[in-house]
Amino acid sequence: MLLQEKKAIYIFRKLFKVICLATLVVCAIAFWSRIPANFLKSEVKKFKVPLNPNSVVLQSGLNYYIRSFLNPLLFPTVVTTVSYTSLCVYGFLISYNRNTTYFLIYEVLFSACLIGHLVLVGMFLKDTSSIRKQAEGVLEKLVFSYESLSSLKPSSLLLGWIMVNLKCCGYIDPYDFLDAKSFSSVDIYDGRTYNGLTTPIPCCELNNTYQIIDIGCPLRSSTGPHQYTVGCREVFGNIFVRIVTIFSYSSLLIILLGISMIACCILVLKELWQAL
Repeated sequence: MLLQEKKAIYIFRKLFKVICLATLVVCAIAFWSRIPANFLKSEVKKFKVPLNPNSVVLQSGLNYYIRSFLNPLLFPTVVTTVSYTSLCVYGFLISYNRNTTYFLIYEVLFSACLIGHLVLVGMFLKDTSSIRKQAEGVLEKLVFSYESLSSLKPSSLLLGWIMVNLKCCGYIDPYDFLDAKSFSSVDIYDGRTYNGLTTPIPCCELNNTYQIIDIGCPLRSSTGPHQYTVGCREVFGNIFVRIVTIFSYSSLLIILLGISMIACCILVLKELWQAL
């Protein structure tokens, strides 16, 4: 085998490994790993409630809501990942075979996969309304299923964390909780029992250690200086779309690597044809 041909195939194998690994890591982190859930678990345990951070119910609940938020991205990402992985395995196998037909098939399939990937990214970036609507729908369910922080329900803890960090309250406004059937007017936080609540404790400003700055805040029926009065729908939707946009642009790295792979495949074919 010619030296140039050996170099081309060596680069071909290395590129396939990088692309395959990058695809699997991105997909695993986004959907199958528990990294996002573990991050949220470390955050919600800051609330001054008797929470067991090792609770399976908490872990599963947070994971469920993460996947619910990301549901529109799930199917296309799975299909893209499986396609790239299958092609990487195929590319690895044909790298030990000098049959030009196999390399031509690989080049065509990989090109089609890259085009499909680019089209999906373009569709997401062009119209983010469906993704936004899905995320806002899940957020609305969280609001109207909120009970209390002391209930230790994953949905209540997650919504509480969202409201504290986005400095918002409710879906449209704090009055949403008046229509929430599961909302409890009693909550226990930081060793103190609050009765007659009209809005959740996370609607009050907390300090860095998640202590209530104004302990009288949760008991006020009117707005105060340390209460959040803006609904979460708008700010949450904007942030979610921004995250999806970053994820979409990041996935373009795989496309760039794929183009390098196709270029390398062309080089391999050139060397094989010259060797005939």
